[in-house]
Order: sequence, then structure tokens, then C-alpha cells
Amino acid sequence: MLNVPNTISLLRLLLVPAVIYLLAQSAYAYALAVFLLASVSDGIDGWIARHYDLRTRFGAMMDPVADKLIILACLLMLTWLGWIPLWLTLSLLVRDMVIVFGAIAYRRVVGHVDITPTMLGKTHIFMEFGMLCVVLAHAAAIIAVANWLPYLFVLVCSTAVLSGGQYIWIWGRKAADSLAGKAH
Repeated sequence: MLNVPNTISLLRLLLVPAVIYLLAQSAYAYALAVFLLASVSDGIDGWIARHYDLRTRFGAMMDPVADKLIILACLLMLTWLGWIPLWLTLSLLVRDMVIVFGAIAYRRVVGHVDITPTMLGKTHIFMEFGMLCVVLAHAAAIIAVANWLPYLFVLVCSTAVLSGGQYIWIWGRKAADSLAGKAH
């Protein structure tokens, strides 16, 4: 269970309190470095797991949890500190809650759920990650993008709504098809 990729994922979990602390101290450049380290480690552990066939059930669950927690920590802290608008954070949280509660409902009604990310879903996660990097870099005075941030926020919100809607559509259809098949 505790192989190299899983250890890296667990270490990434330890970066969550570090990024929260750094953001609370307004140490934005360091927070950006920790956030980027977490992101790079995500790629590394995934590559090691696939390349050396070290995939485990624990890793399959832990990896996305570690990813989501570091993103959530940055998102909530940057919102609390006033760098990201509350309306955007709420829209991102609603999207994620709809997906999670939808998966739970699907499993209870239909059975096993094996969610595979769509291209639009992956695009949204990439956009959310990119936005957090840009906001952290802006807060650290590494780049000056104040005039562009509102457009970036709308773009990220748009991908959240579209990808969330796509997941609802796909899994709603699968549930309807499955239930129709059980009725016959």
C-alpha cells in the first residue's frame, strides 16, 4: 500500500497546511512555490505509478483527494483574503458538490459508478489550476494582471458551469438508460 507514488500523494497532503499557513501570512510567492510543488508532485506520482505499474486502490483514491484539498485550500484562502470573488468560489464549490452528490445518488439508485473525466472536465480543472497560479503570482507581485482577472474569473466560471452540466447530462442519461433496462 505505501509505495513511492502513494508516499508522494501523502506528502502532498502535508503541503495543504503549509499553503494555508503561507497564505495566512501573505507569503504569496512561497505559497505559489508550494502550490506548484504539489502540482509537479502530482504529475510525478502519476507517472511513476503508471510507468512502474504501482497503481493501487489506495492511490487511486488518495491522489484526487490530495489534489482537490490543495486546490480547495488555495481557493478558499484566496477568497477569504479578497483575491478571488466569492461568487466564483461558490460556483466552483457548487459544481463539485453537484458532481459528488450526483455520484452518490447514482450509486444508490443504479449501482457501481466509475466516473471518467471528460475533456471538458479536464479543461475546467486545468483552467482552475491556471487561475490559482495566476492569482498567486499576481498577489506575489510577480505579474500584474489586475485588469485581466475579471475575464479569467468569468472564463473559469464558464468552464465550471459547462463541465458540471456535461456531467449531469452524461450521468443522467446513463441512469435513465440503466433504470429503463432494469424495468424491462
